[in-house]
Amino acid sequence: MKKNTILATDENGNEITITQVEEWIKDKKKNKLSQLVYDRLYGRYLKPFDFNDRNYVKNYKNGFAIMANCCLLIEAIVSFRESDLKSTYQNSERCFGIFFTSEDRFKEFSKGGLSLIDYKNLKIIMGAENKGIPKEFYKDVRCGILHSGETRNKWKIVRNGVLFDEENKRINAAKFLISLKYVIADFKKELNNEDIDKSDIWTTYIDKLKDIIAKA
Repeated sequence: MKKNTILATDENGNEITITQVEEWIKDKKKNKLSQLVYDRLYGRYLKPFDFNDRNYVKNYKNGFAIMANCCLLIEAIVSFRESDLKSTYQNSERCFGIFFTSEDRFKEFSKGGLSLIDYKNLKIIMGAENKGIPKEFYKDVRCGILHSGETRNKWKIVRNGVLFDEENKRINAAKFLISLKYVIADFKKELNNEDIDKSDIWTTYIDKLKDIIAKA
């Protein structure tokens, strides 16, 4: 572990190191730690697509790239919130079920899936039991984009229209990204509103940070 390893960069371009985060954890700097998760997740996954340049938007900004990052971010978010999933290894499909059934902004993608309780039950095997849109999204969008460079079974990625057109299997990548930005902002707000010493959300979050630091 290197104490000067950078864990995030804040909105002013200041680098946040392991040393700083360890001090914040020790001193229970609630505001700084809650801002950290936003800076880390937004900066590493979403910020590149917010580059406001006409040439970039017209010729380089790409819905597939947006959705690839968004899929990675969904797993990262779940790993910060679920104590049993600090590592999402062999549980990627489960992460999407948990995310879609727990986030109101993405409830359209939970249709036909399992209950949140079932998704969190590690004894339930996703490959056999998962179903509905969560299953299709994981298999045809997430795995299609990340492993094959394309969506499967007529799913389409666009940058206009509604967030999700179920009938035509169309996902608006731009709106998907914006909704994810709100999700991580909500996470930051939830941390700020909870007791750092008593709440499960803080216990899980701190454990995740310590895990990241230990593996740096």
